[in-house]
Amino acid sequence: MLALQYSRFGDPAEVVAPVEVETPTAGPGEVRLRVIRSPIHNHDLATIRGVYGPKLRLPAIAGSEMLGIVDGGARVACMTQGAWAEYAVARATSLAPVPDDIPDDIACQLLAMPMSALVLLDELRVNAGDWVVQNAANGAVGRILMREAQARGINVISLVRSEHAAHELRALGARHVVVTEGEWSKRVFEITGGAPITRAIDSVAGPHSAELQRLLGQRGELIVFGGLAGQPMRLDPGLMISRELVVRGFWMTTWGQRPGNAARMANAMHRVFELALKGELPLSVGGVYPLKEARAALTAAETPGRAGKILFAP
Repeated sequence: MLALQYSRFGDPAEVVAPVEVETPTAGPGEVRLRVIRSPIHNHDLATIRGVYGPKLRLPAIAGSEMLGIVDGGARVACMTQGAWAEYAVARATSLAPVPDDIPDDIACQLLAMPMSALVLLDELRVNAGDWVVQNAANGAVGRILMREAQARGINVISLVRSEHAAHELRALGARHVVVTEGEWSKRVFEITGGAPITRAIDSVAGPHSAELQRLLGQRGELIVFGGLAGQPMRLDPGLMISRELVVRGFWMTTWGQRPGNAARMANAMHRVFELALKGELPLSVGGVYPLKEARAALTAAETPGRAGKILFAP
C-alpha cells in the first residue's frame, strides 16, 4: 500500500515521502481500516519535527486522525498513529461510528480539535461573565472554543494576526476580535472595561507568551495549548510574582488517560457529534490532496492564511 513515511525528524515537506509499504494486519483488539480522509494537524507537523510528545521510532508513518471504513463496511472516525496511508490499524475501542449525514471532510476532523476545544473549555474552570483571551484564534480549536464559550455566557477575546482572519471570525459570530497590530493590548483592555482577564490560552508560545501574560489579572492562569512559534516561552518573572500568576499546560492525550475522565470524554464526544449533525462545527477545508502529492499538501498546511485544514484523500 502507499503511505507517507519519514526516516528522520525535520521539515515535514522535506522528510515525509510517499512509499510502498506492507499493508498492516490487525492484531488482538484491533481493526484494519481503509482510509477515506486524514487531516494534517499542527501536532502532526510538530511530531514529524520531533518536538511534540514522545519521539516515534523511525521509520514512521505520519498522521494521527482519520475517517475510514472497517472491513465490514462501517464508516468510523478514530485517532491512530499512521493515518496518512491507504490502510491503518486502530484499537477497536477507539472507533466512533459516524452518521451518514456528516460529510467526509468534516467527519475526519471530529475528534482531535473539537474534542480538545470542548475539554479545554471545561478545564479552564471559568464561569459565565468571566473573561478569557486566546491567540491563534482563527484555528479550529479557537473557533470552536469561542462559539461554545459564548453559548455559555463566557466572554472571549480572540486574537488574530490579520483583518482577514478577524472578518472570518466575526462572520462566525465572534463578539470580541482583536488584530495584533500596533497598540492592540489597549484595545483588549477597552473591551473588558476594566474587568480582569482570568484565563489566557496560548497556542503560539515563544515571545508571544509574555504578551498574553501581561493581559492577565490577579491570580490569572496562562494555559499553554500549542507551540506554533517553535521557540522557548518568554515570561516576565516580576508579573508572575506580583500577580501570583499560574502557567500550566494542557494536552488532550494525557488528560484522556487520567482515571475518571472516560465519562467526561464520552460526554464531549456526544456534544461534538451533536454539533456536527446540526452543522455548527466551524471546520473549514483548505484543500484535499492525494498521498502522492505529500510535498504540496504539507507546504500548503504551513502556508499562512490558508482557508482551512489540509486533508489527505488516499
